[in-house]
Amino acid sequence: MFFGLIFIAATAGASIPATPEPTADALQLDLQTAYSCKDIDGRKVWKGGLAYYIQSFVYDDATPDDAGNMATDAVLAEDNSPETMQEFAQACLTMAPTASMDN
Repeated sequence: MFFGLIFIAATAGASIPATPEPTADALQLDLQTAYSCKDIDGRKVWKGGLAYYIQSFVYDDATPDDAGNMATDAVLAEDNSPETMQEFAQACLTMAPTASMDN
């Protein structure tokens, strides 16, 4: 009897799907509406509804200021430590857009 309850509990938990990670298309749309935050380690940072975004490292003598050719990396909570996510939250805390006072 006890084994049966454990088996049922284990299979019931296994059938609950994990929250799926956003698709690349969803992240691209999210980045387009993200707002700018303070830089982290000299790299631009944005906050969207799905993730934080950070400017990718630049290699091979590329210019990091070429906005038309800038690559970004999505920073998802499930892929990073709480400390990393806190660093991004702090970078975006003072830069968050405010609600308009005009009604």
